Amino acid sequence: MSLTTALVVNAAMILTTVLADLGVRRVARGRVLRPLLIGGPIALWFASHVVTHGLGLAVEAAGALAGLLLGLGAVALARVGRDEATGEVVTRIGAGYLAFWTGACVLRFVVGYGAQHWFGQQWGTWLFLHGVAGDDIAAVIGNAVVFSVLGMLLARSAGIALRARSARTTGFALAR
Repeated sequence: MSLTTALVVNAAMILTTVLADLGVRRVARGRVLRPLLIGGPIALWFASHVVTHGLGLAVEAAGALAGLLLGLGAVALARVGRDEATGEVVTRIGAGYLAFWTGACVLRFVVGYGAQHWFGQQWGTWLFLHGVAGDDIAAVIGNAVVFSVLGMLLARSAGIALRARSARTTGFALAR
């Protein structure tokens, strides 16, 4: 994956997710699904052929797992509850959430940049020596980065949906 591609995927994720989440926002189906519906196809568009065996698959899966964990970390920074004034389930998301997402995007960009400019030779050699075909090495690394985007989006959407469902059944309220 090129650096331009990494920037496009990360920018799309930030714009469709984080900026739409900031502040106090009502939890609705569209808000929960929007990042997956916009960011998912963008990320999949940039994904190369998926390596479905051996270490290549493990590296791609590790990227997805890293994204899931980062997404759960971000969701932990969101407050979800009922608005005292309206009774609607809302999220309250602030600067910590924005900083976390931005940090995750910068980390992904640094990994992509490093794979091309700093340690690409070492990663490529290691992957090749462990059974990844030479033609698949760039795809494996790029897909790991793309799958981390998808994992983060999925964890964010699922986490907010589950926390909103819990808030609907409890008396917890968020003060304005």
